[in-house]
This record gives sequence, C-alpha cells and structure tokens, in this order.
Amino acid sequence: MKLRVGVDLGGTTAKLGVVNERYEIVERKVIPTDRSSTFEDTIARLAEGILSLGDVGTVGFGVPSSLMPGTGMVIYANNLGWKNKDIKGELAKHLGDIPTFVANDADSATVGEYFQGAGRGYQSVLMLTLGTGVGGGYIYNGRLFEGGNGCGFEPGHMTIRVDGVPCTCGKKGCLESYASATAIIRELNECDSPSLKAFIAENGGKPTARMLFDAVREGNTAAQEILDNYVKALAVGIGNLVTILRPHIVLIGGGVSGAGDMLFRPLRACLHDTVFSYEVIGCPDVVPASLGNDAGIIGAAMLDQVKV
Repeated sequence: MKLRVGVDLGGTTAKLGVVNERYEIVERKVIPTDRSSTFEDTIARLAEGILSLGDVGTVGFGVPSSLMPGTGMVIYANNLGWKNKDIKGELAKHLGDIPTFVANDADSATVGEYFQGAGRGYQSVLMLTLGTGVGGGYIYNGRLFEGGNGCGFEPGHMTIRVDGVPCTCGKKGCLESYASATAIIRELNECDSPSLKAFIAENGGKPTARMLFDAVREGNTAAQEILDNYVKALAVGIGNLVTILRPHIVLIGGGVSGAGDMLFRPLRACLHDTVFSYEVIGCPDVVPASLGNDAGIIGAAMLDQVKV
C-alpha cells in the first residue's frame, strides 16, 4: 500500500508521520531544521527522511507561512528564514512525481481535527489557534477554504478595535493583538498592580500566558480583569466569524486553549453578546481541539482530500 506522509514544518524541527486509512500516525520521524541551513539543504534532508519511511504515495506539508496563490510558493517563513521559496519545485528534484501538497500550518491542523479530532463528523469546521499569534483554518463542505486568490484564511488579522493596539502585521486592532499568548504577556508586563507584580516575581519573574491563569486561580483581581478583557476580545473575533461563516463547530487550539474551563466557560457566555441573533439562530459549540501536535501531521497527510 502506498503511504500517506504528513510533514509539520517548524523553525527547529520538522515532524514527519505516516498516516493510515484510519487517520492514525503509525510511524514518526523528527528532522532538525534551523535558519543556519540553506533552503535547498533542508529540503534535501526532509526528502531523504520522507523516502526512508517506505513506498510513499502522497506527501503533504504544513508550513508556517502564507503561500503564493495556486503555486505552493512560500512567501515568508520567518522562523526558517525562507522568502519566496518554491517548496514543491525543490521537493520534486528529490521525490520525482510523488504528488505533493502544501498548506499553511494552521490550515493543516484544521484538516487534522476535521478528519480525526474534535471536528470529526462535522460538515464545516472553524478552528482558531491561540499561541504566539492567532492562526486558524476553515473547512466548508469538506473543502479547505483558501480564498478566491488562494491566499487562505487569516482570522488573527481581522480588526476588532479601530485604532487599537499595533499588530506585528503593521495594522492596528487585530484580533491577534488581543487574543494571542503574546497579548497576555504584554498585558502582564504593563499591569501596575502590586499584587500581580509580586505574583510574577514569586514565580520566576518572567510573565507567561499560563501565569495569568495561575494568578486567577489564586484569586488575584488584577489577573481576573486581564482575563476578562482577553475573553471579551476573543469572543468578538469568534462572534464575527460565526456570524459570517456559520460553521457547524468552532475549535480552539494552541497553548492558551489548555486553560480549559477557565477559558471556555466565560467565552461561551460572552458569545451571547457577540454572535448575531444568538437567541434565535444560536451558536455552534465552541470546544477545545483534541489532537495537540498530531493535528498538523495528520492534516498535512490528508491535504489531497480537501484541496480543490
């Protein structure tokens, strides 16, 4: 049987996996990646790793970058130092005519959750990943939404506050500026509460997103205020997306989603005020993604099933 291989490409490692017909990872391999290697050398090592897995039928890549419409060309993968690089063309030098599919890494994770995770069995799935930034993907009628020009889905860069906090993309007021782990860390650094400053100092002195939730568990009122504002901002973003797209389910992944009920309970309550006609139409379930780091591998391996 020809093998499906998924590659979740990151700034320090590429995680490779063979995915079977039940959408399970049955073999894994990790290959180091770093900015010190050239693009060509990295692709050569990845291709060698892929071919070592056996008789490969298809390969899918999840890449932390926007992609050139219709080509799979990487526009800019900051963590790898790749700019305007042709992954598919370079891979073909080593893999020959093995079909290769490329998507944004958040899109690949969404596909993985659609086939094997919390989105399994749903016709349309919206996923947000809350980490250093805010990424996401959308599957509609079994197809990965890539936009009219193929540039994909960037929920983190919708504006939720006019003239709001500057975003790394150059705009102001993006969802990412309020609902990422980076946004939580910024708020912890800028907070002038003596009790919260003391809590941070007692716990290593370096704020993290997890530290916010730890402080809330300890009853810190300043931390609770930061969390409340965070949840309201996230609810605005999700409310906008649900109002426009009406997915059957909303998945939340990324590191911040690990907060569990401390995040999801108030978030669901806030959606009453941010989703259009909530009392009449309702809102899809908003639940944690379930596959963790495996989502990207499984989704990459299945890209040929959801890309037009």
